[in-house]
Amino acid sequence: MNYLILSHVPWEDYPYKRLLDLLPERAEVCFAGGMTSDQQAGSGVRPVSLAELKTLDGKGYTILVSSPYWLQDVLALKPGYIVALLEPCPEGEDNAMWDKYSALLAARADLVGTASERLYLEQNLYRPKVVYLGGDHPLSCGLIRRGDRLFFLTDYEAIWTRALTELWQPASPGAGGWLFTQHRLRADFYVSTCGKLPAQPTVHYLAATYLYLLGDEAAGRYLARSFELMLLHDYTDCLHSHYRFFSAIEAKKGNLDLAVAQYEITAFTEEERKTAVQMRQWLDNGQFELLQAEIYRVNEDIAEAVRILENLSCPEAQPLLLQNYITSFQWDKALQIQRESGLNGGEAGNIPLPDGAVLPGSAVHPASAVLLAGTEIPVYGGIQLPVIEGTLHLLHGRRHAAIRSFLRVAGAGGEARTLFAEMADLEEAVGRLKGEDR
Repeated sequence: MNYLILSHVPWEDYPYKRLLDLLPERAEVCFAGGMTSDQQAGSGVRPVSLAELKTLDGKGYTILVSSPYWLQDVLALKPGYIVALLEPCPEGEDNAMWDKYSALLAARADLVGTASERLYLEQNLYRPKVVYLGGDHPLSCGLIRRGDRLFFLTDYEAIWTRALTELWQPASPGAGGWLFTQHRLRADFYVSTCGKLPAQPTVHYLAATYLYLLGDEAAGRYLARSFELMLLHDYTDCLHSHYRFFSAIEAKKGNLDLAVAQYEITAFTEEERKTAVQMRQWLDNGQFELLQAEIYRVNEDIAEAVRILENLSCPEAQPLLLQNYITSFQWDKALQIQRESGLNGGEAGNIPLPDGAVLPGSAVHPASAVLLAGTEIPVYGGIQLPVIEGTLHLLHGRRHAAIRSFLRVAGAGGEARTLFAEMADLEEAVGRLKGEDR
C-alpha cells in the first residue's frame, strides 16, 4: 500500500513519525513538502512537490491528512482511502474555521485518528471509525519487524495498525473489533481511576461515557455517582450535561418510557418542550425507532441516530435524517437526501403524523425547516442549503458555482458577506499552508 502524508507542519515537526513506521503493508510513503537527504534516508519517506502532487494517481494511495486546509487537494486526488488525523486548532489559526473544515474532513474520511481525547469522544458520537492515538495500558500489545528494527506496540499502536489494515481487508463485524477493544480499554482505565479518585465527578462521567459506548449497563451507575458529586460540589447547572444523559442510557436499554420522562425533566426552553411533546406522541403511537433516534440526537449521539434513521422508510425519518447529516457535517448526504426526497421549505417543515394530522416542523428541532425571511430558501436547523451547497462547490474547486450559491442568500442580513469573507480566509489559510518552506 502506498501512503501520502499531507501535514500542517514541516517534516522535522511532524508528530506521527513512529506511526509511519508501523503502517501495514507499507510500500511507497510520500510527504508533501521538502525533506533533506538525511531525513529521507532515515525515514524511508520520499518528498513530493505541490506540482508533483497533482500528477499522482490518487486511487493508489491512502492519504494521511492532518490539516483541514488540504481538503480541496484530497478531494481532487480521489484517493483510495482517507485517514483524517484531527488536531486541536493550532495557535494563530481561526478556531471556528479550523473546527468547521476539520469536521468536513472527518466526515469524508474512511478512518479518523486523534491524540486528543476530547476530539476522540466528540468524533465517536458522530461516526463509527475513530482511533484514539493515546493510551495508558502498561503492557506491550504486539510487535512488528521493519527490516532489522523491531517495534514493540502500545495498545493504541496495535489498534492503529489493525484499523488501517481493515480499511482494505474488512473483518467480520462482532464484539471483537478494534473499536470495541479501544472503548473497553478506555472504560477499564477510567473505572480503575474512579477507585483512586472517588470524589472526582469528571472521572466518573468519562467512565460512564465509555461504558455507554460499549452498551454496558454499568454506565448508569457511574453517571449517577458523577451527578451526585456535581451536586455535592455545588455544580447545580448539570441537568443538560449529566441528568439528560440518563435518557440515552435508558434508550439504549430499550426503556423508552423512562427515557422520555428523564428528557422531559431537562426540557426548559420552548424548543425543548416541543421536542418532549413530539417524543411523547411517538411513544404513544408506537413509533419507537423515531423516538429512540431523537433521544440519541438530543444527547448528541448523532452516530446512533443516523444508524437508526438510515434503516427507516417512513416519511417522518427523512427530515430527521437530513438534519442529523447536517449536524455531523455529512453535507454531501444531506444534499442528496434533500434532492431525492424533494424536500422544500414547506414539505420539510411539516411532518405527517400517523393520525393524519400535520405537525409543524418548528415543533421538532431536527426536522425544522423554515423559509428564510424574504426568500424561498429553506433553512434547516439554522443552516441554509445554499450555504452547504456553496461550501461543497468550493471544496471541489468550483469557485464560481460556490459564489452563485452564496449569492442566493445575499439578502440575509449580511450572511453572504460573511460567507465571502470566509471564502477569502480559507484561501488565505490554504496559501499559508502551501507557501511554507517544508
